[in-house]
Amino acid sequence: MKRLVGFLVVFGFVLSTLPLSAFAIKSDEAEFNAFLVEINWEKQDYLNYLASKDWSLDEFETIDELGTPLTEKGIQLLTEKLEMTRTELNELLYEYGDLEYGEDVLDGVYLIFIEDVEYFSEFYLDDYTGTPIDDENLQELMDNFGFASEQELEEFLQGYSDSLENYDFIEDLEESLLFYTEMDDYELDFNGLFTELGLTEEEVERLIAHLETLNYEDPAFEEQLTQLSDRMMAMEDFETADELTAEQIAEMMDIYSDMINLFELKTTYFFVKDGVKKPVSLATLMTLQSTEGADLLIEIYNLKDVFLADVLLTADMFGSDLIADTGKDLGAVETIISTPTVTQKPTVSTPSATKTVKGGKLPVTASNFVPTLLFGLALLLSGVILFRRLRAEKI
Repeated sequence: MKRLVGFLVVFGFVLSTLPLSAFAIKSDEAEFNAFLVEINWEKQDYLNYLASKDWSLDEFETIDELGTPLTEKGIQLLTEKLEMTRTELNELLYEYGDLEYGEDVLDGVYLIFIEDVEYFSEFYLDDYTGTPIDDENLQELMDNFGFASEQELEEFLQGYSDSLENYDFIEDLEESLLFYTEMDDYELDFNGLFTELGLTEEEVERLIAHLETLNYEDPAFEEQLTQLSDRMMAMEDFETADELTAEQIAEMMDIYSDMINLFELKTTYFFVKDGVKKPVSLATLMTLQSTEGADLLIEIYNLKDVFLADVLLTADMFGSDLIADTGKDLGAVETIISTPTVTQKPTVSTPSATKTVKGGKLPVTASNFVPTLLFGLALLLSGVILFRRLRAEKI
């Protein structure tokens, strides 16, 4: 199931970037220039360093995601602070998968900033120790999370099939509380997402029931997921939807068709305008230059022609910020599900709408229209599956 969710999140995120190109940090941004002054690095030297690690500035959306490049002096100061030798630091990072065997910390390509190396090294070193729970630190933790009593905290934990009895260290209890509370926040976001797409609670339940009939453990199913993922990732290297060739659009349609078949679904399409519902074929959608203000209704059925749900992509969604924002939200949710919050770097936060550089709307061309259409279904499936996983955590 984790592979499935990861695939759908990647699918939604990759497609969400197709019509939009203004999310990455720009090298001429004032904020980026101020950051370089702060860390005392020249712009070209910094860009060259990223390139040497097979990274680029385009892969970062906010300044908060950047850090100070690794240097010999920086590593020496860090090992002194951690009271470790260089060999011990390399062995620690290798043990946790941040370095390849025999690789030096300066040569790594995963942790490329000194702040990251310091944070994760300290986290790994603290992994084997903790602060025993006592009356004082438990009360402080309850105050921080707004619990009036130990009984109230226990009732909250039992709502997740958990208990205070399962914890010896206060750090472990705090991790779980952060995880549970962030799960609640994202479930509320999913409810808003479903509403945005015109989904009712009954439709979500029908989609969940259908997806649960699929055999995700089948090696053939996994293999098809992997192949679809590889094909999608091969299409990432362009800036705007206008750069898509006819062959790339055809490939996107093949991916879409294969995904529909893999999830044992059927889809029909309608334009809706002024209360009038007009059927339209997928082939026609590929050639459209404009929806002429009409909304696109996608009806979803199983292979027995049983109606499951419909998704409404309004005219305003084509080329809008909704796609990019939701793609990032889904990626954040998967991170929350798969990794305890404590492991998140304190200097890196999920990009927010106020922090993102919004691009202007692109013309609604065929190459813009098709990615949005494909994203609608990918967004729906990934949202439903992640929602199901979040809800299952509470059972």
